[in-house]
Amino acid sequence: MTIWHVRAELRKTALRPLTLLLFALLSVGCVTTAFYAQDYWSGTVQRAHESLRNIESGESYRSCLELNPKLGPEYCTRTGERERQLSEEWVADSREKAAEAARAQTVPGAFGWAAQAFASFPGLVVLVLLAAQSMGGEYDNRTAGNLLLADPRIRAHIGAKAAALWLTTAAALCCAGAAVAVFGLVKGRPDYPLHAFHLPPGEDLLQGLRLVGGALVVTAVWSVVAVALTALARSQAGGIARSGALLVLLMLGSGAAWLWGWLPGGIVADVMAFHPGDVLWNVWWGPEPVSTVPSLLRALPTVLVTALGVWWITRAAERGNEVT
Repeated sequence: MTIWHVRAELRKTALRPLTLLLFALLSVGCVTTAFYAQDYWSGTVQRAHESLRNIESGESYRSCLELNPKLGPEYCTRTGERERQLSEEWVADSREKAAEAARAQTVPGAFGWAAQAFASFPGLVVLVLLAAQSMGGEYDNRTAGNLLLADPRIRAHIGAKAAALWLTTAAALCCAGAAVAVFGLVKGRPDYPLHAFHLPPGEDLLQGLRLVGGALVVTAVWSVVAVALTALARSQAGGIARSGALLVLLMLGSGAAWLWGWLPGGIVADVMAFHPGDVLWNVWWGPEPVSTVPSLLRALPTVLVTALGVWWITRAAERGNEVT
């Protein structure tokens, strides 16, 4: 694989209509989820605090007495205590979710917001489709033989196509992050008061860099795997089927808290700070529960299995694509 090989594949990959369409949809999705998250959770925080203020001021107690005079003060006191507990839980939960939404109102947070989308289920599905089109199209269009005659090393073609796909993904991630940042600064901050939840600048920058870096690693690995699986299947449909099955496997085990943190899906969720239930893409992948085992140690099996898996897939693809 040479830089010229990668450049040639990059021109073909980046300018395909499907590539532009899918990454445009993903970018619009990033901005849309940022809008709904800020709109919903800013309003929810206000309502939760209003509910708690009504209880603390005694307004809820007086309303209870007016509506239930026969039940008496004791009933309204018990009811008020239950309402207070529920309101405090509501406030705590809404503030946590509002802090997540507020990240999209800063530049580092906006890029981190886009990075989470690109490294989660929909983003990986986009890579599966583009990898299948890039490598599988060579077999479906009967141009793979020309490639292998020019250079019989299928791993060189896998590397070039994966590198081109990853570079295109990185550029699309930057565009999506910029779009979310523009929305957050121009529309989000004035209309949705979440200033109290903004992280300090240094912490915000570190978190944004961590998420973007994690997304670049995840998409790089997935680009290689998806392209190699398509080369192994030697068709677009086969590549989509094999990559899709592997993507489903990443989500298995999420119900077992003691095991999830050691599995590839759990490691990705941990690195990308996924929070299921938010107005985001990652509703299937939750973060690792609090564990006494450091993240780096838990990630070692995933790194080893991934490296061996990529090596085996590329070797199998090379054996299956030998020119005789």
